[in-house]
Amino acid sequence: MSFINKFVAYGKVVFKSSMAYRLQFMASIIISPLILIMYYFIWSAIYTNNSSGQILGYSFNSMITYYVLSMIVGHFIFNMVGNDLQEKIIYGDLIQDLLKPLSVFQQFLSMTVADRLFAFLVEVVPVFIISVLIFKIKIISIMSFSFFLLSMVFALLLNFLVNFMIGLVAFWVNRIEAIQWLLFIFIRFLSGEFIPLEFLGSFLFAASKYLPFYYIRYGVIQQFLGVWSFQESVFFVGLQLFWVIILYILIAAIWRIALKRFGAQGG
Repeated sequence: MSFINKFVAYGKVVFKSSMAYRLQFMASIIISPLILIMYYFIWSAIYTNNSSGQILGYSFNSMITYYVLSMIVGHFIFNMVGNDLQEKIIYGDLIQDLLKPLSVFQQFLSMTVADRLFAFLVEVVPVFIISVLIFKIKIISIMSFSFFLLSMVFALLLNFLVNFMIGLVAFWVNRIEAIQWLLFIFIRFLSGEFIPLEFLGSFLFAASKYLPFYYIRYGVIQQFLGVWSFQESVFFVGLQLFWVIILYILIAAIWRIALKRFGAQGG
């Protein structure tokens, strides 16, 4: 069986198991619009007292669109790879995974892709449709929407790599929950989940472009908003690919060191 067939077969198992938790996905379809409605009224009050109708280049409609897209991207890229990897390391399940035909990294990637594919069908698409109906979200152009979808795929890979790297800390630290949640807040903040990065000030905004988190959410949203030219959109995707390669190389190097430590301790 080829690598692709093994990867797909492993993913199918995860896809089927994800269906057992479909009620959890369905709950998010109800909760997500409620959260967006809260953002709607908060920003409505803010823009009511703003005579220019623009805040740092965002109109009220584009600001609401930003939060809708932030939630959609968040649903698509979500994973708990770091926590799952930690559990396998602590409880010794990693030994069994090392004997499987796919590497541990490939197993987790296959699981994540399958799980998020299911989430795309039952979370992302319904939330997007509901948002279009309630908040009148509009697709600027086919080009911007296409770049948005492509960038979401790379954002999924980037978020997976970041979380996998966090999980590797468990080779040196018994429990990583505190570190993990601290980094989660840091990453979500610098990716623009809570507020557009322009609101951080010119210095932090410029600095954020040199970190991978910028390419996980904020930049992806800008693709949909159509604020970039074709060349700028291509350049952004190229930088996403650059960070994917860099993070993968770092993970491969850390993994080799971690396995030596794991073997030296007797697994």
